[in-house]
Formats: sequence, structure tokens, C-alpha cells
Amino acid sequence: MKRVTFTSESSSSCQLIYGEKLLERVPESLKILDSGARKALQIHPEDEYLMPGGEHIKSIDRVLEVYQVLRASGRRAVTVIGGGSLIDLVGYAASTHGEVDRLFLYPTTTVSQIMPPLSGFSINFEFIKNLLKSCGLPDRVYVDTDLTYDTMYRIHRGEIFFPLLVAYSLDERLFKYVLNHIISGDEVTRELWGDIIYSASSIFVKSIGSSRTVVGCWVGDLIQSASRLRTEYSTALIYGAILELHIARTSGLMDGSGKDDLYEALRVLGKLDRSMKIDVSSLVDLVKQKGGVKIALPASSGESSHWITARDFETLVRDRPWMEFGSVL
Repeated sequence: MKRVTFTSESSSSCQLIYGEKLLERVPESLKILDSGARKALQIHPEDEYLMPGGEHIKSIDRVLEVYQVLRASGRRAVTVIGGGSLIDLVGYAASTHGEVDRLFLYPTTTVSQIMPPLSGFSINFEFIKNLLKSCGLPDRVYVDTDLTYDTMYRIHRGEIFFPLLVAYSLDERLFKYVLNHIISGDEVTRELWGDIIYSASSIFVKSIGSSRTVVGCWVGDLIQSASRLRTEYSTALIYGAILELHIARTSGLMDGSGKDDLYEALRVLGKLDRSMKIDVSSLVDLVKQKGGVKIALPASSGESSHWITARDFETLVRDRPWMEFGSVL
């Protein structure tokens, strides 16, 4: 079992605990579960309340629902077991509720395990992604790598792309390490998966408060808003990364070597089952409303980010760079 302690600017701290079979030791609390995760994991904890997952759940109405559940339960501690959307929702509700003392998280998806919410919680409003934000920090995040290993190993090896993307964005050495495992085609053992999740999550935690972020996050959020929140975050993140890297390469902000390595990993991983149709017009309109968009640059780049004007974005998005991955997305 490994531990990482994160301390916020306000000196509040959160402990991240990495290991296996952590769900066997859930703290005494009200448990709010993703109904899909509960079915897949076959867990039935006491004092549970089921909610669906997905981006659409991050709404004001659902926040009020969580308030009602908290009042009825009489509990001052809350545990969330689910993906990033449910964590954001319950975290937002808990951080804005005066009677919640402790918040514990058990992320059940690869993205939510490697990118824990340590900068506050966000919900959507009027189909705009993460428009409403709250300050808040969980007391503990339990990263049970068993939960995501089964998804990666039995269902889809493409899940390893997400820690690869975090490494590509924040730590060049880790990127090459994970990339070599993907290119070689070697089996990803349970132990190796745990090490990859821990390493990717650790560098993400260290990056909080710095100028760097994960490539694809900013444009990925806009893609979700353009789809009226019908696109899963993990899918939007992949397309956002492809688009941000295309813009960076075409604009002369980086050379092609790292981008080519990431693209090669996408192809080696095979069919990702992430196909979607981007509403380019809606995406361009959103960027125009903002006057442009910031894109993240990878760890190998001198700059951490770059501002792209709405006009340049419109020109480059019309290239539809994701089309060359039609066989794997």
C-alpha cells in the first residue's frame, strides 16, 4: 500500500491511498454509489444510496437531491464510490453543505483514479461543462487499482492510454516507460497496472497548482459542452488531446516526435470504442464566445500552454485531425 499527501494552498490536506481490495475497508459513513459500478462490482454496503453515473448527473437538481439524502441519513461523513461525474456531484454537494465533516472517495474509473479532484468540485449548468465550482477537498481518496485492472485486462486494454496521456503531459520519463510497455505488447500484470496508476496519479497530484495540465482537458471540456453533455469525459479527452496536439504541431509550438509516439500508441492499442461525431460548428461557436482557447503542451515542450485565437482555432479544427484515427476510435 502506498500513500501520497496533498496539501492545498489553504493548508488543508488530503491523503491518497493506493492499493488493492480497499473496498473491503470502507469508512463508517453514508455511501453514495454509482448504480452501474455497484452492479459490476457486486457490492452491497450498508447505508447506501444509488445514483446513476455520467456527465448529465452533474446538475443543480441532483445537488438538491444529495442534500435531501444527507438530511434523511443524519450522517456527517460521506463516501462516494463511482466515476468522476458522481464524485464531482457529491463533492460539490458535500463542500457546500454545512453539516458534512468528512468526505471519502473511491474512484472506480481509470481517469478518475489518475486525475483525482483536489482543486475543488464542479457541476454543469445550462449544458455548459463545469460552469459552477466549489472549493473543497476530500479527506481521503482510496485508489483501488483492482477496480480498474479488471476493466483494462478483461474488457479493454485501451484504458492504459489515459495514464499514458497524463505521463505525456507531465513527465517525459514516465511517458517513455509506459509507451515501451504498450509498443512491446507485453502483458500488463496486476502489479504493473498498480505501479502505472500510482505513478500517473502521483505526477498529476504534484502538477496541481503549477502551470502544466493534461493535454486535451481544455478542448475536451468544450467538446462536451458542444455535444450538450452527451459525450463521456474520457472520450472527449481523447479527441481533445488529438485536436490540441494537431493545433500545437501545425502552429509550430512543438516538434512531431512526441505527438507521433502518442499517435502510434493509439494505433497499437487497437479499437478503443470511442467513436463520436463532433459538432464542429457548435465547438467553433463556443470558442468564438470565449475569444479563443488555451491548449496544453506536453512535458517535452518548453511552454506549458498557449492561447489560440478563435480564428486560428476555426481554421485548424476544420482539418478534422481525428479522422485519421477512424479505424481505432
